[in-house]
Amino acid sequence: MFNFLSYLLLLLITIEFFLYILVNFLKKDFQWIITHKDEFPFKSDKEFKKFFKNSYSKITGWDRKKNTQGFEILNQKKTYFNITDKGFRNTPLKKKKSLISVFGDSYAFCRYVNDNNTWEANLEKKMNSCVKNFGVGNFGLDQSFLKYKKINLPKATKLIIFAFVPETIVRINSYWKHYSEFGNKFGFKPFFKLKKNKLILKKNILYKNIRLNTLKNKISKIKKEDIFYEKKFRYYMFKFPYIFSYLKSITRNNTIFFNIFLFKTLKLLNVRKQKKFYLKAYNRIVKDNIYDANKMYHDEYFSNHLKKMMITIDRSVKDKNKKCIFLILPQLHDISFIKTKSRYYNTFFNQKSFKNKLNILDTTKYFLIEKKLSRLYLEDNYGGHLSKKGNKFVAKHLYKYIINKKLL
Repeated sequence: MFNFLSYLLLLLITIEFFLYILVNFLKKDFQWIITHKDEFPFKSDKEFKKFFKNSYSKITGWDRKKNTQGFEILNQKKTYFNITDKGFRNTPLKKKKSLISVFGDSYAFCRYVNDNNTWEANLEKKMNSCVKNFGVGNFGLDQSFLKYKKINLPKATKLIIFAFVPETIVRINSYWKHYSEFGNKFGFKPFFKLKKNKLILKKNILYKNIRLNTLKNKISKIKKEDIFYEKKFRYYMFKFPYIFSYLKSITRNNTIFFNIFLFKTLKLLNVRKQKKFYLKAYNRIVKDNIYDANKMYHDEYFSNHLKKMMITIDRSVKDKNKKCIFLILPQLHDISFIKTKSRYYNTFFNQKSFKNKLNILDTTKYFLIEKKLSRLYLEDNYGGHLSKKGNKFVAKHLYKYIINKKLL
């Protein structure tokens, strides 16, 4: 009996040591494998220098800087974007009178297409007036609202469009995105907390020239406010005993560890088709994120939180004698989920009592009946952004909605 227990203990120690080495080996190439070291992932004040220069915003967390340019590469194809001196993405009709302004995330900004191929650029051709694109990647609806409030729009602007992916229900409940999107360590943002049916703004804790010790103290407060710290970050974190951490989410970890190990091995051997294994691991992350979002849409607090935010935004826009549209743009993974599970965010946005009060265009219904769906999306690592044809597709249905509703 003693010998058996000794061998068992030795086996467990060996497995624990092996897992410790493996976790730290794989996490270098996959930010969604986290350990206790990720509780505070900063080593020097200098790490913030580039972020403060290129992206930081006190009001929204991060933002596109005025008078900047850039490019992105996807599948060896380069696309360009330009931000004007007014802060919106360059557009062919920028000198014409602007009746419409758009706020939202990367599906509003339109990643991986050139300035003249965004759905805003396509819409303005139909409207024959400038459509200002103030979209910012990874924004939640809360950040889009705060950005809208800080922009001085011309009096000619009659219609405000808030465009977002369904995952926004997750984003608006995040205080530090590192807890919901592991590795997004500069993702400090403000958020609104719902308390007694009122939205209470919790401001961005990050400010320029902040010292690491001060930041560490502030993060301890964030942990109490951000629901994802305990429910997600701590849950998936690898800590002693590593065996228990692995077994707690064994199906998820099997998928990630197997595919990232293959990815790293093939990368070392310089084998071309290595990326598909990385994407298999990443798709597991996306799948889990969609399940999380789905639960939140059917949770009373989180659904009321989003509903309250949309009603508040609509009222704020109307107070300035403008009209408002909420435009829901599904990621490719969202479409796949609805086709298999049927019940997701679509039931939330299509509630009659809710929909009759607000202008909500959920484009999901159009994507679901599209026979050649793959032509509307690009194969990227972020849920499938819209292709040139996808942006034209959105502009076509949005234009019909605006005309039919007589919003201009």
